[in-house]
Amino acid sequence: MASIGGDERLRPRVLVVDDDDAIAELVREILGPEGYAVATAPNGADALELVRLHDPVLILVDLRMPVMDGRSFIDQYRRRGGHARIFVFSAAGGAADALPMAGVDGAIAKPFDVDALLGAVAWATGGVPRVRPPAETA
Repeated sequence: MASIGGDERLRPRVLVVDDDDAIAELVREILGPEGYAVATAPNGADALELVRLHDPVLILVDLRMPVMDGRSFIDQYRRRGGHARIFVFSAAGGAADALPMAGVDGAIAKPFDVDALLGAVAWATGGVPRVRPPAETA
């Protein structure tokens, strides 16, 4: 579990729920420098415990995970009065299928485009999307 302290309490809080450590860490590495306080959980059960401490404004959740999958997490989180926006990570073809799910505000296809991720997170947290300039070619 991530600890939140100091100035991190003032930053928009994002919770990433994904059993793939590489994805969770990549999202942390992308969002951290953009000004977000990011916590991670490897499954829905751990995420339900973490939301009490982290009180995120946005939750990015994978649908397929062991212990408690994303759909079960979303259902239980909303039943407990959770108010954060929720975006689901979905396999490239399934992102549109995830949108009709109750309690979901959006979907991000995996593998994801960094600028699309940043734009979605900025929209969901009430921020302004920052588009990185294209890499210069030599």
